Amino acid sequence: MLFIYDLLSAIALLLYLPALFLKKGPDDKRKFVKERLGISCYKKTDIWVHAVSVGEVIACVPFLQMLRKEFPYKRIIFSTTTYTGQKLALERFPEADRIMYMPWDSGLCINRVVHSLKPEIFITIETELWPALFHTLKKSGSRIVVLNGRISNKSFKGYKRLGFLMENLLSYVDFLYMQGKSDAEKIIALGADKSRVGLMGNFKFDISFDTLHPLQWLEPVSGRILLAASTHKGEEEIILDAYETAKLNHPDLKLIIAPRHPERFSEVEEILGKRDFNFIRRSALSNGLYAGTQYAAPFDIILLDTIGELSQVFSRSSIAFVGGSLVPLGGHNILEPAYWGRPIIFGPHMDNFPIANEFLARAAAIQVNNADEIAQAVKHLLDNNEKAVRLGQNAKTIVEENSGAVNKAIELVRRFLGTA
Repeated sequence: MLFIYDLLSAIALLLYLPALFLKKGPDDKRKFVKERLGISCYKKTDIWVHAVSVGEVIACVPFLQMLRKEFPYKRIIFSTTTYTGQKLALERFPEADRIMYMPWDSGLCINRVVHSLKPEIFITIETELWPALFHTLKKSGSRIVVLNGRISNKSFKGYKRLGFLMENLLSYVDFLYMQGKSDAEKIIALGADKSRVGLMGNFKFDISFDTLHPLQWLEPVSGRILLAASTHKGEEEIILDAYETAKLNHPDLKLIIAPRHPERFSEVEEILGKRDFNFIRRSALSNGLYAGTQYAAPFDIILLDTIGELSQVFSRSSIAFVGGSLVPLGGHNILEPAYWGRPIIFGPHMDNFPIANEFLARAAAIQVNNADEIAQAVKHLLDNNEKAVRLGQNAKTIVEENSGAVNKAIELVRRFLGTA
């Protein structure tokens, strides 16, 4: 089965090669191509941590920082798959000995990398499972650990179809530290050894942000702010309809829209333009436009077209809407606005975050289904400050009660590596 997978992966790589060279985004295209193909220069390392993209990078930064403190003399490398994740990793974890792109999961690309790095331990974040990589790591004598593991219902159904291949893949893993009981049950049902599965909670509960240096471009923005975070295609129009309605009663209300994917920035800008909204791109503010003004005019909407600032923007929002939830995409992180104690609104599709049910049960968030319900929720929260504060505080309490996953993860790593 592994041979068939490796063959199919190699064929997929050949088909992907043109896109690999033409792909837009990476500042250093040469580095991106060489590392994805596994033909860069590598040297022996001790700890290799992998996180796919922005969300996983943000979630594991506290763990990475503690890992560096606990093992100051170990060589640590950190890999991502996407260039947005790479950019953020360079900003958030400069203590790494190297930050690189994950090679394509085929023996053609993986073998040389693993034999050169030969890590004592490989750590992958959020159940990113790589058959060729895991097989090669085990042959080289590395330990493999999954941290912050989770499995959505959709992923579980897909993995189930893989049958023996999945069971064989999981046999390579020395320990799977899952976020919750449901995740642990699913991974065991897929073939993981029960004795190698544990519950650690969620890294995202251990998030912390710099509160001493707020975003300068945001400081002069007047009025209360509705933040639509991590939006997807089909959601922006709904949010704009709701904003128009809510603004009738609260003319000082500002809207910040943060599309989930950078490639959609221009698309969302076109949507705003067609609706005749007074808006500005966040990048225009950083380029000195409107410098020295209070931004009272001429815009009501800011399109957040930067990477890595969303978490800090939550701190200034009056109300936070979590995207990917009005359309059936499973929703996005509700813990960042909860960390800042902000009232949270999300749609009916939060499958990726089962904790959302606890937020609803404990009056820590409001669920909505359409533009009218969003507008009503926004108006209600703006009219009832005590209710908004209580909602946000309930959310913050949930985060505080569930923190500690980082310490558990460090203890696990120490079990495999010993003390620093």
